[in-house]
Amino acid sequence: MNLFITGTDTDAGKTTVSAWICSKIKTIYWKPIQTGSDADSDVIQKFAPQTKILPDAYRLKAPLSAWDAARLEQKTIDIRKLQTDRDKMLIEGAGGLLVPIAENFFMLDVIEQMHATAIVVTRSKLGMINHVLLTIFALHQRNIPVLGIIICGDIEKNIRETIEHFSKVHILAVLPETNDLKALFGQTPLPLEIPKILS
Repeated sequence: MNLFITGTDTDAGKTTVSAWICSKIKTIYWKPIQTGSDADSDVIQKFAPQTKILPDAYRLKAPLSAWDAARLEQKTIDIRKLQTDRDKMLIEGAGGLLVPIAENFFMLDVIEQMHATAIVVTRSKLGMINHVLLTIFALHQRNIPVLGIIICGDIEKNIRETIEHFSKVHILAVLPETNDLKALFGQTPLPLEIPKILS
């Protein structure tokens, strides 16, 4: 089974979490769709150089949804290219679950067609409870298994308890805000649930 890193929003911390996981365990990383000038695979390469990185299925120039970025380049995304026969991979999504990719096809559909297990990544900020619960509700509606939640940024204990209470999903880790990701990754052990999926 593959592990899919999805977020509650753009800039939720998906790439940070992906780099952390890859720095701890030997795996294969794939970002099927990359939009904008930055390449998330470069971050993985920097912090986890031992990771095998697969080429993006689509790399689009504009920092927009895949649907909008593709339209600007007069391209149509072939959803068949967003499938894989590989197993034990770490796959990173682009944006949140309802980011449009093709006609009537969203990031949520990518996870579903891959039969992957999801980790929900969120940034600690106002509105995060709503965003987390909406994301988990959407995953559960498609019967997509959710391994847990990872929060990027410091969070109060009562907020953490509220998220777990209403989502019925365990918070796997809280990654504090820092500019020194290498030190953070070195100091933060990987939850045991993750290697069970990828090993």
